Amino acid sequence: MTRAAYLSPPDFRRLHWACRPVADAFGAPVYLVGSVLKRADYRDIDLRLILPDKRVKRLGDDVRSLLNIALSDLIANAASAPAPIDFQIQSMTEANVPEHGSRNPLGIEAR
Repeated sequence: MTRAAYLSPPDFRRLHWACRPVADAFGAPVYLVGSVLKRADYRDIDLRLILPDKRVKRLGDDVRSLLNIALSDLIANAASAPAPIDFQIQSMTEANVPEHGSRNPLGIEAR
């Protein structure tokens, strides 16, 4: 059976809903990545916000780390996530390597 993710439909929907304010604030979708897309025994839910390299550099490492921690907790609580959330802001360069695999956008409206 082919699946988009190993989350239940309600968990996926709540995660999508919880990522919407982040996507709106940054003008970019949050992506569901990692083991939750590949196997049922995932240990955490990996989320990535991919921004242009220059924008990530302007944030600075301290602000980026703070946002990663704060948004991990905020999204986990808002979505009642079934596993810990690992949210990270990544630059385009960091994100666009072949080893990272597939991505599923969250927090955006179909137009």
